[in-house]
Amino acid sequence: MRFSHQIIGIALAVALSGMPLAQAAEQRNQEKDKESSGSTFMSQTTYNRISRAHELIEEENYAEALEQLLDLADDVKARPYEHAVVLQSLGYVYIAQEKFEQAAKYYEQAIGLNALPAEPHKQAVYTLAQIYATLGEYQKTIDLMVNWFKVAENPPADAYIMVANAYAALDKFREAYPYVTQAIQKADRVREDWYKLALGIQFELRKYPEAAQTLEVLVANWPDNKTYWKQLSGIYLELSNEPRALATMALAYQRDALTESEDLLNLARLYMLNNVPAEAGKILEKELASGRIEATQKNYELLAQAWVQAREFEKGTVALGKAAEMADDGELFIRQAQIFVSLADWSRAANAARKALEKGGMDQKKTGQAWLLVGTAAAEQKDFDTAIEAFTKASGYEDTRRTAKQWLNFVQTEQQVSSLN
Repeated sequence: MRFSHQIIGIALAVALSGMPLAQAAEQRNQEKDKESSGSTFMSQTTYNRISRAHELIEEENYAEALEQLLDLADDVKARPYEHAVVLQSLGYVYIAQEKFEQAAKYYEQAIGLNALPAEPHKQAVYTLAQIYATLGEYQKTIDLMVNWFKVAENPPADAYIMVANAYAALDKFREAYPYVTQAIQKADRVREDWYKLALGIQFELRKYPEAAQTLEVLVANWPDNKTYWKQLSGIYLELSNEPRALATMALAYQRDALTESEDLLNLARLYMLNNVPAEAGKILEKELASGRIEATQKNYELLAQAWVQAREFEKGTVALGKAAEMADDGELFIRQAQIFVSLADWSRAANAARKALEKGGMDQKKTGQAWLLVGTAAAEQKDFDTAIEAFTKASGYEDTRRTAKQWLNFVQTEQQVSSLN
């Protein structure tokens, strides 16, 4: 139970402190008049019986403690102050056993007598609010605490966080936010659970700049928590601060706080988004080799894209070739062939284009492009017969027919000129 230890400590303090005792037997008769008129006097006998009950509780002899306190409650019903203290003690017995519903009943009765002095009354209300929170009676917690704050002097940070939790549990995030903010400001140390509560509320209210500040504190104090790094990077992206998002993820990677495949892929994408594709390529290549990024067609395509953006075309063709081997059709081999064409590497361009045709599974447009690439590579190498054959086949596809015929005319003319020489 979240508040049980706090409740027990508070209940014991209220039940056994601040109770003036009669010092002499001859004064007791005089004090009876005070007792009947609402005095906060407690007789020595009542004090001793309550103290004995608390000793039994500490010994975990709850049954006997209850029996004694119930008897005492009957004996002091006519004296409101003593009755209220005994009812609190009964509540304490149930708190010690984590039977909070029964504890709440006795605290409600004790407070309802309105016989406790101001400070013990406030403390009893606070304890009952904690009991309600433990029971999930969040609106009751709020109702008690709103009035409690009106009379409390210098409330502790825990009081604010209790109300913030209660409001948040009821999805009343706007009402919760000022309380969690006040709790954090008053706290004497950084509390992770409090900052997490604040973060959740900030997300709900779309207070992203404030959420970024909260996550910065969480990352600084709990750097081994991978979730905080990812959330902080995500918030920076939400705020359109791509450089900060990248810096956050890069630092997390350096600290080995990024180990999951998707996180590593996101880091690579951030590098590419920030126009640093070479770093993306290095990470992807390293983590594909290590196995932390799965060797899939899609991931090798991303690696190829990174290297091509970085103008590392040779590395790009290698990655694209691995992706093409995994693909169900030959389209990626066409892309590989196009890079080889841009590098004027005609032999490998032709080889990649033929691999695309061998793998097949492409639509007519892609098939025509493959034959165009075969023809282009052959023409550049003065292999006119192969070029004519390839362009002839490319002209059989609607999307490449016009270009193929232009190439065909050109190659046939070049072949004639070559034969004359």
